[in-house]
Amino acid sequence: MADESGQDPGHAAGFTWGDLLAALIEEHGTLSAVAWRLVEQAPGDDVASIERALRRLRRRGQLDGGVWGQRLLRVFGVPATVESRVRWMGLYHSPFGDLPLPLCLDQLRLWDRPPVSTSRARVWLHLGHASCALRARALDDAAIQLTRATAALAGLAGHDDARVELALIEAYVASQRGEPVLAALAAAERTLASGTLAAADAACFRARLVDQRAFQLNRAGDHAAALALFESLPADDVHPFASYRRDAGRAFGCLRAGRREEALALARRACEHAGDGGYTRLRAMGLLLVARVQDGPAGATARARARAIALRLDDGELLARVERQEQASRGAS
Repeated sequence: MADESGQDPGHAAGFTWGDLLAALIEEHGTLSAVAWRLVEQAPGDDVASIERALRRLRRRGQLDGGVWGQRLLRVFGVPATVESRVRWMGLYHSPFGDLPLPLCLDQLRLWDRPPVSTSRARVWLHLGHASCALRARALDDAAIQLTRATAALAGLAGHDDARVELALIEAYVASQRGEPVLAALAAAERTLASGTLAAADAACFRARLVDQRAFQLNRAGDHAAALALFESLPADDVHPFASYRRDAGRAFGCLRAGRREEALALARRACEHAGDGGYTRLRAMGLLLVARVQDGPAGATARARARAIALRLDDGELLARVERQEQASRGAS
């Protein structure tokens, strides 16, 4: 039977309290074993009453879990597989951001409900919403989500990956607003240096950090210094995203240095990295870089392909990049 909100608590879409309890029972053996773990954290409650509360919670679907929902999340959190899934949605360098924007928003809304939205994993939902807001060119909405992500991280140990992600997005938003970015980039660099990250994530974060620092140098006209930053990145292909950022940055630097053939080869290699990693948006950006290097019909063809990708992804930010280059091309001719 549906509740007054119109939702059937027993048949909610997405991850539910029932799913959480099923995972905990599978891990610990019985509902009683889960209840005993809660007794250890809240002496004075008896196991039978806790079991009754958990059975009621199991029927809550994705509604507010109340006191017992909060206790369950405080003691156990959500399963690692669930946190991994929402983390994938919150990392800019995952292929999640290469899906059509409406689909990304649908997925985030599906998961942005209890129990996930009231767990520690909610920081990734806020970061995912922030990245989607940037794709829609909604800077104020992105800033709101970053504030929520900051609050979600407050008091949490670890989560170095989320802290670097947050700092890099904050720097990007500040850059788009013409505000200082160095403090946010320095925060990302400190966490990168001291944190515990998987090799692939570290490579992607490092490439993103270099990309943002190089952007500031290129904006200031110091193209040689920007190119040197990209060339300082490891030559090993640890992850397609990191390899794309490295070679795309080097391509732009070579173009500015007048090394056109080298720039074109690197831009094409960047497109290959994007394709290897399933990064449709990055492939469109690589095509724009190819178009910037090539003159005439070949450049126009690459630009048209990038426009088609932007339209299929319903990506306002990517389409704006295409249109800026189209205007620049018309002005040059």
